[in-house]
Amino acid sequence: MTNRRDFLKLSSLGLGMLAVGLPFRRFTFAEDAPESADLKLAVQTWSFRLFDLDDAVKKTRQAGINYIEIAGGTRINGQDKRASAMTPDERLWLKTVLADNDVTALSLGGCQGTPQEFEFAAEMGLVTMQGEPPFNRLVEISKIAEEHKIRFVLHNHPAPSNYWNYKETMPRLKDCSPWMGFCPDTGHMMRSGIDPLVAVGELKDRIYSVHLKDLNDYGFVNSPNRSHLHDVPWGTGKGQVEAILKELIDQKVQGPVIIEYEYKWEDNVAEIAECAKFFNAVVPGQS
Repeated sequence: MTNRRDFLKLSSLGLGMLAVGLPFRRFTFAEDAPESADLKLAVQTWSFRLFDLDDAVKKTRQAGINYIEIAGGTRINGQDKRASAMTPDERLWLKTVLADNDVTALSLGGCQGTPQEFEFAAEMGLVTMQGEPPFNRLVEISKIAEEHKIRFVLHNHPAPSNYWNYKETMPRLKDCSPWMGFCPDTGHMMRSGIDPLVAVGELKDRIYSVHLKDLNDYGFVNSPNRSHLHDVPWGTGKGQVEAILKELIDQKVQGPVIIEYEYKWEDNVAEIAECAKFFNAVVPGQS
C-alpha cells in the first residue's frame, strides 16, 4: 500500500504522474430510459470520520465494498480539510490509494455547487455531487451540472434543516435541469417522522443516489432530542430497507446506494459489512 508520505516523495521525483492516467470512471448513468436498475453499493467516508481518508478507503474494502462517496469534510494526515481543496499532490495520492485498494469514488458529499467542487469532481471522475446548496442557486447549479455531465443531488438532514421535507423541495426543481435530482437520506427522514418508503416512491424519476439507513426507531418533526435514535445493520431496524431496495429496482434507479453508518464511530466495519451482506441478498449481482 502507498502511504501519503511515500507517495509525495515519488511525486517530487516526477514518478507520481504515472497515476494520472488510471481509469477511475467505471460507472455512468444511462442517457435514455434504463432497462434495469444499476445499484452500486458504496460507503460514505463520513462513516469513518474519526480516521484519515486513506484509512476510510481501506475500511471500505475490509467491509467488502468497492465504491465510496467522499465526505465533503475529510481528514488527511490527521488534519481536517475540504476534500475539494486537496492539493494536486494530495489528489494524486488519493487516486493511488483508491487504485491500490480496488475502490472507486463515485460521489462527493457536502457540496454547495462551487466551481472548486465541480472541478474536483470532474478530475476524480465522479458521477454525482451531493449537498444542500442555497435554494436560489438550484437552477444555476443544475445547468452547471449538465455542462459537466455530473448529477447534483439534493440531500436531506433532519428537521428543521432546509431540505428536510421532500414535499417542499420537489417543486423547487420545476425549472432545473434533469441533471439535478435527489439523494434521499432515509435515516434522516425517519428522524423527522417521515416514512422513507413512501418518500422514495413519491420521488420517482429524480432519485440519482440514496443514503440508505436502518434505524432502531422513528422520531418526529419537533422532537427536542433524537439521541436515542441510531443506525443499526440493515434489516434489523424499522427502516423498511428491503422494501426500499425493491422499490429502487422497480424504478430502475441508476446510481449509488450509499451506506452512511453514523453509529459506533470507533469501530463499525462489522456493521457496515452486515449491511453489504443484506444488500447482496436482496440485490444479487448489483454490487
